[in-house]
Amino acid sequence: MPWCRLDSAVMTTPDSKPKRQPTSSENPPQLQESNFWTTGKGVLTIIGIAVAATAVVITVIFSTLSNDNEFGQPATYTDIPTDSVCGLGGVALEGSIADTPDAEWVEYRGAWLPVSETYGPGNAASDGEFSCFEHSPRGMLFAASAYTGQLTNPAYWEDIPDIFAGEHAEAHRAEAEELFTTVFAEADTALGGFRLVHYDGDTAQIDMAVTSFDGTETSRTSVVLDMVWADGDWKIAATDTELGISLKPIPDLIGYQHWSA
Repeated sequence: MPWCRLDSAVMTTPDSKPKRQPTSSENPPQLQESNFWTTGKGVLTIIGIAVAATAVVITVIFSTLSNDNEFGQPATYTDIPTDSVCGLGGVALEGSIADTPDAEWVEYRGAWLPVSETYGPGNAASDGEFSCFEHSPRGMLFAASAYTGQLTNPAYWEDIPDIFAGEHAEAHRAEAEELFTTVFAEADTALGGFRLVHYDGDTAQIDMAVTSFDGTETSRTSVVLDMVWADGDWKIAATDTELGISLKPIPDLIGYQHWSA
């Protein structure tokens, strides 16, 4: 009787030889289809797409900056004839100061003040009254600079010039004289920077930063002025009962555009 032996790996009979499994070299595994994005060409393609996208973003950013800058859109001038009291410059009813304008700094009674043939003052009286500024954001800046330079150096002036406009002008002039004499009487003060808060052609608000030295220490103050275009010139607004000037100590000039002699 034929016999057989069962085995978990092979089965043999008297008439057969043991069967063996083919090796991997004889029956290689099926290759998986490769992913293009993981190949060298795929990686280079991804890098190329990223570079192109970055270039587009940079182009858009620079295109935007060409129409605007860090300090706002430049003033837009109208075709309206100038309404300045001395016929100075043009008329800009919107926009901002934008880049810091060029200025000539002159010492006047101990205070260094900026002047410009374009923006003003067009008149400088012997009694220290600066007047006639361009009807524009920059004209307003030069007016505010002159008034701030005068107000913050009260020791150099016998009386505060006529720099207020409105029904409360005389009351505000007296209040400002007392305020600035109290705060700045013992110090030499110079303009340090500015920050435009608001401008609409008729009114404006500007934050002037000043630096003071009293002989022992240096301090800095924010002088915020409410400005109004009245009778062909920029003045400090005195249309409300509350003084259109506010003072506040500041630690530094960060956030201000540099503005000094």
